[in-house]
Amino acid sequence: MAASTTTGKISDSIDSEVGGSLILPENAGLQRKLNARHLQMIALGGNIGTGLFIGSGAALSRGGPLSLMLAFLLIGITLFIMMQCLTEMAVLFPVSGSFTRYATRFVDPGLGFAMGWQYWMCGVSVFAAEATAANILIGYWTQDVPVAVWISLFIVINLIIHCFPVRTFGEVEFVVSTLKVVSVLGVIVVTWVIMAGGGSDGRMHGGEYWVDPGALANGFQGLASVFVTAAFACGGTEMLGIVAGETKHPRYNFPRAVRTLMWRILIFYITSLLFITFVVPSTHPSLLSPTRNAAASPFVIAIQEAGISVLPDLLNAIVLICVCSVGSVSIYISSRVLVALSEDGMAPRIFTRTDRSGRPRHALIFSGIISSGISYLNVSSTGATVFGWFTSLSGMAFFLAWMTIIFCNFRFRKAMAAQGKEGWFKEPFAYTATFHPWLPAMAFTAVAFMAGCQFYVSLYPVGGVGRPDAKVFFGGFIGVPIFLVMWAAWKVVNGQWGFVPLGEVDLVMGRREGDTEERELLEKYQELSRWRKALTYVHF
Repeated sequence: MAASTTTGKISDSIDSEVGGSLILPENAGLQRKLNARHLQMIALGGNIGTGLFIGSGAALSRGGPLSLMLAFLLIGITLFIMMQCLTEMAVLFPVSGSFTRYATRFVDPGLGFAMGWQYWMCGVSVFAAEATAANILIGYWTQDVPVAVWISLFIVINLIIHCFPVRTFGEVEFVVSTLKVVSVLGVIVVTWVIMAGGGSDGRMHGGEYWVDPGALANGFQGLASVFVTAAFACGGTEMLGIVAGETKHPRYNFPRAVRTLMWRILIFYITSLLFITFVVPSTHPSLLSPTRNAAASPFVIAIQEAGISVLPDLLNAIVLICVCSVGSVSIYISSRVLVALSEDGMAPRIFTRTDRSGRPRHALIFSGIISSGISYLNVSSTGATVFGWFTSLSGMAFFLAWMTIIFCNFRFRKAMAAQGKEGWFKEPFAYTATFHPWLPAMAFTAVAFMAGCQFYVSLYPVGGVGRPDAKVFFGGFIGVPIFLVMWAAWKVVNGQWGFVPLGEVDLVMGRREGDTEERELLEKYQELSRWRKALTYVHF
């Protein structure tokens, strides 16, 4: 157990005895110092970054406006269903590592090993991707400073944040996520004004770009290519399960954070991108430019085309702050996943150790070093090719994580039935997914379909030569073979070929029924009227 190897104190929010039965803390080193407002703002804006502001431009040019909207709609609906499955497990077992540990516990240690290391690699790869994006964004203003300088500055800023207790990370993310939310809302308003003829040219925009150059670009191939971009833009939503391991009152706070998910996707992604398709054509020269600079953002293009001279620089600065935020979150997530792997004997035990502030210092240092090393690969042209593979690894990791979460939920339900624990869902304030198992089954199928689309466009990319290319294929699909090799390797080395028997699934360790304070919060919340409940989501 983590308690025997940590130097920190046991969390003041993890119960050692609940309901008359002994329930040991899953991770005694990590401390529950994040509260409701931290979780709410991380849920709202934690993963808003280059995927929305820059990646959407490439997606629009490849697939057209209809493909862009269909991809984000399907991703949004799927994520909402997936997060309901995760919430069922997280409110009962708010453990560090979240779904990577659920895979080990409810399905198979081999799956937990593969998913854990895959998601850890996803975290460090996303950090490197954001470091590159930061350099691209700064290049909007100047090209005179060497790439290594900006990457080094990006690394230092993000690592300094994690030199402080986890509450500091929560406060930084609260402020930056608030800025993200306000910025996206501001962009939506500005774009709406441009549509209404508020630009310097007075031109009004409707749906003309859906007619010419057209709603679809490159047919099904274009649509298939947009899914991975949408996944990268929305990916990271599942990280709330990992954050729950250090959140106060998870039974109260976690479901509330998930309930805002559809609103976040509907407003921040669907609405903003829908407005963009009205003012920026998919054939705009800046979208098709191979230079990949900040001007390729459809949001910047819309403002520039409207003749607004100051806002592009302001928006670029805001996106740069968003990029730094996503980098910080990536380090946080990768270090916590590494702690979970270590506690399960799938990584060196040294990574379980925490200091008195609850920081897993060795996991943070190791994740920071690897993330930094991958970031510097972008300094050379050869490194840029290798970096592209890591970017693909992170994109596919989201698809694999979502399918794993849904499958873990099915196994979790079956284990509860096999052990006579179904009554847990009838307890006061229990959380249950909507229309289970039909909606989760549909969501699993949808994610598998999108992953299959990525397989297809990796073989036959948009603008390709019409025949498979090994380099292009592995550059776009490398995450899946790595995942399968790790899963198979664990089984071969340990000789564990089947799933954990349902009757032997551990439904004790880490289970949390909630304390008196949490029950009082839930009771007071249930007594409120609808509009007063809505007001509880607003934090200052």
